[in-house]
Amino acid sequence: MAQAMMNRGYYSVIRWAADATRDEAKNVAVVLVDAEGQFGGLRAAPPSAIGGNLREQGLLDSLMQGLAAQFDSDDKPDLRKLQAWRGNLSRSLYLTDPKPVAVSDSGATLRALYRAFVAPKSAPRSATKGVVLEQVVTTFRKWGVTAHLGQYVDDYLFDAVVAVNSKPTVIEVLSFATGTRDWSTAERDAGHFVFAVDQTGLPAAAVVNPPTDASKLTAGTSYGRVVRWFDRAAIPTVVPDRIQDLRDIVLQH
Repeated sequence: MAQAMMNRGYYSVIRWAADATRDEAKNVAVVLVDAEGQFGGLRAAPPSAIGGNLREQGLLDSLMQGLAAQFDSDDKPDLRKLQAWRGNLSRSLYLTDPKPVAVSDSGATLRALYRAFVAPKSAPRSATKGVVLEQVVTTFRKWGVTAHLGQYVDDYLFDAVVAVNSKPTVIEVLSFATGTRDWSTAERDAGHFVFAVDQTGLPAAAVVNPPTDASKLTAGTSYGRVVRWFDRAAIPTVVPDRIQDLRDIVLQH
């Protein structure tokens, strides 16, 4: 049986520290290149697994998307570009020294490096707001629709902003399918969204994950309250299992 041909690649881990003065950096992505720019890629952790606030997650997500997009071009990043990235990023976001790695299949190698250095623990992730928000943004991107996480529009921070033909629609994501007791934060988020939509006049929609049998009784009360607010503001809502309905709503805008 013929042995697979091995190539030399180089990888760096992208690390992020919310507080640059403290030694609490997290591995958020891994980058693989070769010396000539023939193969490589970037794989990043889900934003909700990184932590931080929505705006920080949005900034990180935008940066990771921009770096990853360079691997889709004819002029793929090489070792020199990787070293340049390392020189340009510093303090809160930085790259480790490139290290060599044997590569027979670049996709398999990148997946292995991601599992080794970046992947969150394999414990089941509950359907929190952050997890559902990632599902929404990822689904729109798979549809070929531009989607931004945690973006400001006219001084208002929205969970997601999606654009079809450059026309933005703002999206709020809420999940009542957790064991939270105090839903005041979710209600504040919903109230801010209704106000921001009214002030900006932007087309809007919401993805609201309803309570489950395991949710606290208070979840049902807040869920009903928030859905009524959205109904009165004429903001359409969908559940996560029906994200495809959200695409139809956005296209109609």
